[in-house]
Amino acid sequence: MLPTDCGDRPASGLNRACFFHNSFFQAARGFFAGLFMITITAAILTGGPGVRPASAADEVVRAEAWFNSLDTLEARFTQVASDGSYAEGKFYLRRPHRSRFEFDDPVPLVLITSNSWIHVDEKDQQKVTSYPVSETPIAAMLSDPVRLTGSHFVTSSGSSDGIVQITLDQPDGEAAGRLVLEFTEKPFELRRWLVTDANGITTSVLLSNIVKGRPLDATLFVPTDYPDKFDK
Repeated sequence: MLPTDCGDRPASGLNRACFFHNSFFQAARGFFAGLFMITITAAILTGGPGVRPASAADEVVRAEAWFNSLDTLEARFTQVASDGSYAEGKFYLRRPHRSRFEFDDPVPLVLITSNSWIHVDEKDQQKVTSYPVSETPIAAMLSDPVRLTGSHFVTSSGSSDGIVQITLDQPDGEAAGRLVLEFTEKPFELRRWLVTDANGITTSVLLSNIVKGRPLDATLFVPTDYPDKFDK
C-alpha cells in the first residue's frame, strides 16, 4: 500500500509520495494520484438544491465511452486538498495504462503510471519509489477498457448546472474511499475528479487547456533511471 504517514513528508504544501494516497488520483492521491486501492464504489448523489438524479446507466455508459475513445490527452492540472495544500502541473495520458503528472516548481515531483506500477520520481532526492497502480484511484481511469461499474462497488450519477457527477464509493475496508468524476455536459468531457480517503481528506484535481489526440513521446512515461536509487 501507499504510505500513510503523509503528514511527515511535505513538499511545498504537497504531500509527495502520498499524492494519490490522500487524493487521486490518491486519486489521481493524484489525477488526476494514494492517488491509488481505493477500489472505488459509489453513493447516490442526492446533493444540494438543484441537483437532479440522472440515469446512472446512461451517464456511466457515456463516461466509459469517453474514456475508451481516448488515445492521448494533455492538460494543465490544479490540485487542491482539504488540508489546504495546493499544486499545479502538466498531466499526460496515453491509454491504456500510461499517465504522467509533472508538477510545477518548486515541487520536485513526477508521477508516472504503467500497467502495473505508479512510479514516484522525487527529483531532488534522485529517487524513484514504485507502488502497485491498483492501489490508486486513477486505476479506474487507466484500465482497458474503462469500466465504472462492477460487482465490488455501486455506481450512480447526478447532474446540476451542466455538470455530470459520477460517484464511486467504497465505505468499508482498507480501500475505503470515494471517487467523484465530474464531466461537462456540452461537450461531454472530464474536467475534474475528487478523491476522499478513509480519513475524510478530499483532494480535487481540475483539468484545463485539454488537448486530445496529439502524439506523445514514449519517454514521457519512463521514470528516471537514477543509479542505485530505484526502490520498489
